[in-house]
Amino acid sequence: MKRKNKRYSLFSFAFWLNCILLSAQTSPFNGVVIKDSLKDYHFVVSGHFHGQSNNGSTFPAATVLSSIDTLNAIQPAFMMSLGDLFIDVDDVYLDHYKTSLFSKLKFPLFNVVGNHDISNGNRYEKEFGKSYSTFIIGSELFILLDTEMDDGSIEGEQLIMLKTALSSVKEKNISNIFVFSHRPIWAERIEKYNKLFLENTRTALGKNNFSEKILPLLQAHKDVNIFWMSGSMGGGPASFFYDKNQELGITFIQTAIRDTPRDAMLKVNVKNGEVHFEGISLTNQKLEKIDSYGIDLWLKDAKPETGFSYRLIPLYIKNMLLHRYFWYGIITCIGILFFVRLLLKRKNR
Repeated sequence: MKRKNKRYSLFSFAFWLNCILLSAQTSPFNGVVIKDSLKDYHFVVSGHFHGQSNNGSTFPAATVLSSIDTLNAIQPAFMMSLGDLFIDVDDVYLDHYKTSLFSKLKFPLFNVVGNHDISNGNRYEKEFGKSYSTFIIGSELFILLDTEMDDGSIEGEQLIMLKTALSSVKEKNISNIFVFSHRPIWAERIEKYNKLFLENTRTALGKNNFSEKILPLLQAHKDVNIFWMSGSMGGGPASFFYDKNQELGITFIQTAIRDTPRDAMLKVNVKNGEVHFEGISLTNQKLEKIDSYGIDLWLKDAKPETGFSYRLIPLYIKNMLLHRYFWYGIITCIGILFFVRLLLKRKNR
């Protein structure tokens, strides 16, 4: 068994190394390919393109759709969606996204899956392929993680992919590593962040393995700039969170769209291996420098818990009845009751 696992690990290592070094990066959403031999370039990143969680239009956020011409004019090398690209993945959503967004973008679009993207089983992977991958442009390594697969942990083949990608850092003269994920799994395991994003999707059982397995892998590359960008971000003072953590050697960033006046995307400029950030407002609001959206701003904005409001009872009931998790719970309870009743009947015979 050990020999078989070793062979599997070697095969996986070779497979992912081949993918990293040889494959052209083609968007699975609009078929556009990243241009080869880019040295100085820029890309755009944000998350939650479906906007508000109660967006029932089956289209992306209005602020995204109204900014397509602006984004095309910027001519980014690619756009990275940080998850929750869709609210759901079915024929209606796919058709509307293709006609209103994907077909109109003149640059490649990529996505790291969020909880909404996988809400319809494996439909997402059937349409767009594997939910995790890596690629290299110039002196930059890009790592796309699926933080929904193992409840926020990076395990199995995905962990092998991560290790394989990082093993090529010295050989490929990598200057900057960009890690993209939907969940800010780092925030759950770092004390100074773990109270900031409580509205986000979080690890349900125990703890994710960021501190034990992922952080040591990244910190092994101290001579490289590391940026971790996530897109699961609910309420807050801005569309950005930014913290250059000197102690850990990683810059943590959150950015998301909520279809509100604060909506903005992050433009990442890479020139001669140097990285600079620039905000792009989708509503023509004035934006500050990226380091203005740090932990002090978010802590200052934190609101104390408010009391219960009876006026919101109808809204709470409506949201509960319309959420599929409520019905999953009902079905589970019925199954448990049926099983217990069956056991009691057998016991009484």
